[in-house]
Amino acid sequence: MRIRIRALISGLAIAALIASLASPVAAFTHDTGDQPNQVPIVFDVLFMRPIGLLMTLTGIAIYVFPVAPATVLVRPTDIAKPLGPLVVGPGRFTFADPLGYHP
Repeated sequence: MRIRIRALISGLAIAALIASLASPVAAFTHDTGDQPNQVPIVFDVLFMRPIGLLMTLTGIAIYVFPVAPATVLVRPTDIAKPLGPLVVGPGRFTFADPLGYHP
């Protein structure tokens, strides 16, 4: 009985090793260079845009409460610097980019 279990475990280990070594080859895709950032429109509308909206709202909340008051206290002239990565980037991703394409 132990010989069968050992044979099964070793067979599964060898299969897992072969699968793990073959995975990077299977994940390789050939880029044609036409539109490298193109995604299916349905995936964009159902998944990516709601996540972008959530990130925009989170960025606004982070900017308004801890970042803006701290920036005003330390460097008032740099108040707009954190606005770009926290609000403008996700907002552009959510509202300005065409459906299915994100440069």
